[in-house]
Amino acid sequence: MKALISMTETVIGRERLKSMVDGFMEKVVNVFRPDKIVLFYTEESREMVNLIKSRVDVEVEEIKLIDVVEFNSCFNIMFETLKKYAGAEVLVNYIYGMKTISSAITSSAVFSNAELVYISGKRKNGVAKSGLEKVLISDAYRLGDAMVFKRVVGFFNAHNFDATIAEPQNLKAFEAKDELIKFLSAYRCWDLFNYSDAFELLKTSWKGLTKLVDVNSAKSNIEFLGRLLDYRSNVERLKMMLLDLVENARRKNESESCDDAIARLYRATELISRIFIEKGGYSDPIVIDENNMGGEKDRIIIRVYGEFTEKKNGRIEFKVGLMKKIEILSEFELQIAIEMRNDRKSNDHLKRRNESILTHGFRVVKKEEAEKLHDHLFLYVKKVYGKYYDVDSGRCKFPKMVVV
Repeated sequence: MKALISMTETVIGRERLKSMVDGFMEKVVNVFRPDKIVLFYTEESREMVNLIKSRVDVEVEEIKLIDVVEFNSCFNIMFETLKKYAGAEVLVNYIYGMKTISSAITSSAVFSNAELVYISGKRKNGVAKSGLEKVLISDAYRLGDAMVFKRVVGFFNAHNFDATIAEPQNLKAFEAKDELIKFLSAYRCWDLFNYSDAFELLKTSWKGLTKLVDVNSAKSNIEFLGRLLDYRSNVERLKMMLLDLVENARRKNESESCDDAIARLYRATELISRIFIEKGGYSDPIVIDENNMGGEKDRIIIRVYGEFTEKKNGRIEFKVGLMKKIEILSEFELQIAIEMRNDRKSNDHLKRRNESILTHGFRVVKKEEAEKLHDHLFLYVKKVYGKYYDVDSGRCKFPKMVVV
């Protein structure tokens, strides 16, 4: 379906009105050949509406504007009208009417992705001379793209990656559109801990987006993901995941997803215990071969925590939660585990996590609470990670996008 949407003009003088309608019919209606015409009018431009209707053989919808000096009033009516024709081929004639009206109909066209038509040529008394008219059709894509970019940047910097990915589909003229979609998808994957897909999408997509993102930040992110995926040492890989997990929690808290943030911080605490369990030569969960004891450590664990075990096919598996794991590690005189076991402040924060809606309760986690646990836990994360903490903590931070 083709729809021609136009404002009408208040014209003094029958010949001048006829000349204006002649140009409109010849250069717009007869060329575009719409299936329907929508005319916005005022009481003063009714005569032009009647003349157009007498000369066309397609359906004409008339919409009267009341408060023509109020932009928002005109815009609301026009924009709602254009929304009815979503999916149709729409041409908007914005040349007629006072400035308020032409501005409103132009804005409506931009927001509706409609093309704009302008009748140009040599004029006399405000009307293009018959036979000398020129019709210019344009798509205000640059203005539309600029608004899309503003939304993309806003969503991305607020860590709303689902909304971010949907927006670039509306871009019309951006040459690196595919690269932008891959780039945004990469960070969505990363935010969901899908490291392999994030790395594959990110390693080439940034190259066409140097005006939108900081190149050095993107390269640092790629380097971090590449190392995380290539590490043969599971303990070193887990340490990088720990760093990323705590950074992920920071993003969630920054975007007011405080329950998600504190859940990730609890998982980070579990990951610290897993790192030291694996460094000690055990898996997580801890499993001991009953017929092949590894030494004094195995005997200590079984003696102290035997009530939490499950025996099957000669294997002893320990069914214990986070705090019990920390207690087990403290039995090995691991200093960081002893500190965490005796850390009342950290334990209080973790209890709040158990009361949140994502676990066992209905308590709303406050942003300040998640921030306190984040800052407190980071003291342990820094000790676990070691000397490259300062460098790698920057490499796993997502870049900020800028509006071009």
